Amino acid sequence: MANFTRRSVLRGSLGLAAAGTLARPYIANAAATTAEVWWPQGFVPEEDAAIKKAVADYEKASGNTIELSIMPFAPLRQKIVAAVQSGVVPDMFPSNPGEIIALYAWDDKLVDLTDVV
Repeated sequence: MANFTRRSVLRGSLGLAAAGTLARPYIANAAATTAEVWWPQGFVPEEDAAIKKAVADYEKASGNTIELSIMPFAPLRQKIVAAVQSGVVPDMFPSNPGEIIALYAWDDKLVDLTDVV
């Protein structure tokens, strides 16, 4: 069993979020041409517009499709918990909230993306 510290879990959570953002082209090119992404709703409309633009730019550059679902924090949290419990998860979701990600890391339910990042 690995020895987890608060700092290592936080670093891993940030790394997972960055890996998901940066690895999209590599993962999409290696697997299917459609990816399902769940994203938290922004506090201002510009945040949602920015993620939608990033997804549109990626789709245009790669030819792949992103099924983006933007939802408020509480429903997203419930949906993530239910998805991991059932085993039917999206291709990417943010490492938020940190306490849930720490539990998934502890249970070895996360995938290491260092080979594609």
